[in-house]
Amino acid sequence: MKSFTNSRLSSAFPLLSVVAGLLCCTASSVFAQQLPEGISLHAAGWIQLSRIGNSSDTVIYTGFHKGAFDGQTVLSPGAQIELDARLSERLNIATGIGVVAGNSLAVGPLGTNGGYALPGAYSYVSNAHFTYIFANAATSNLALSGGLFPYSYNPDVKNLGLYLLRGPVYPGILISGFETKHTLTVANMLGLQLHHRVGNFQQDFLLSSEMEYYPFFDLSPAYVASYLAHPSLRLGAGVNFYHLIPADGKLTGGRRSDNQTNWFYRDTTGVGAGGQPDTTNLGYNGTKLMANASFDPKLFFGSASWLGPEDLKLYGEVALIGLDRSKAYRKVYGDYSKRMPVMVGFNVPTFKVLDELSVEMEWYGSEAEDNLDNYTIQGSSHPASPYPTNWDQNTSSSTFNQLTHKDTRDNWKWSLHASLKLDTHVQFSFQVANDHYRPGVYHGYGDSNPPYQGSVMVTPKDWYLTTKLAYFF
Repeated sequence: MKSFTNSRLSSAFPLLSVVAGLLCCTASSVFAQQLPEGISLHAAGWIQLSRIGNSSDTVIYTGFHKGAFDGQTVLSPGAQIELDARLSERLNIATGIGVVAGNSLAVGPLGTNGGYALPGAYSYVSNAHFTYIFANAATSNLALSGGLFPYSYNPDVKNLGLYLLRGPVYPGILISGFETKHTLTVANMLGLQLHHRVGNFQQDFLLSSEMEYYPFFDLSPAYVASYLAHPSLRLGAGVNFYHLIPADGKLTGGRRSDNQTNWFYRDTTGVGAGGQPDTTNLGYNGTKLMANASFDPKLFFGSASWLGPEDLKLYGEVALIGLDRSKAYRKVYGDYSKRMPVMVGFNVPTFKVLDELSVEMEWYGSEAEDNLDNYTIQGSSHPASPYPTNWDQNTSSSTFNQLTHKDTRDNWKWSLHASLKLDTHVQFSFQVANDHYRPGVYHGYGDSNPPYQGSVMVTPKDWYLTTKLAYFF
């Protein structure tokens, strides 16, 4: 983070971003009316504002004080545009780009820039894929998609959940998000998807390349299935063989990115060859299992006109993150009970005042800190590591790995999400939550390191709120 003064440009930056997004949508709407048949154009512009109500995080940096984030806001305007082309009855291609702006927080003894980092703008590819339909009928279809595309196996999730395809296995850190690419139609997968549906059963075979977390470009095969057992009951399950096909087997197997020895756990209670303590290499590859369900009781209410289409839905998801049960893995990541996140959600009736009002609760018994710093920060001084951040990672021959402290204050998470479409083009969304919120934090003046990637929601009394106003067509 480089320092900056309160110039007119920086103070006007959020407004300029919003205006640019609205102009993009307006121009796209006019242009879309002149496109040839079979080609469609879509665009969106939004402004999102998040405010931290209470954060008990005190472990980011030396001298960091409790409550430093309270009342801080993060502004995130953005816009994107997409082009869809149906080249034939079987082949469709889509492409899109977007830009999102925003600021991270900043802490330090100087109180740099009032607790904020310099706003920045980041471009991204929202879509770049093809879909080829082999068969399409009322009772069955078969299609292949490839490229960079959005994918979500649980349409009911608003914030928590989606454990199978987001977040690493080792360490088992969870990801949440307010209408992020993990929950909306923005690309979150690079690879292939073979989709098959017959009757009430559908299944997806996935092969994705790792884009977000180290080590990059490994291939992860996954399988997801769902079955509509009754018009009111949907059941689903899946498995993800995370990093099964490595781009570099040494890195995936735990080779330190600073070219030193592998990451390993030393067991001082066991004696190996030569009378030395047993050591176990720790890698990044592992297996996730997932099951989910959704129950909609409106069918039993007859024609209840006062209920919206999403009201009264009860849904949930459970996962097992990492199947290795060796002594080293149980010591570092816990037994199965500490690797199983559980989420339950319910759509509260609003008498059609809102489109949806969802309450979600999550329990996760992991003793690891909810912090991705070890997994994302790279370089000779801080190589990427499969260890949680609350583990001593000294790998010298004279010491051994040990848990520095148990982090269990954040086992429970909750989220309240609401949305309302004001007309066919405008939508307002709101969320108040204690989840895995990571606003990104820089440390002091002139900091150019990657921002802190720990959650700032660390106790049950912590919370933040987020609102978004979006225009789209």
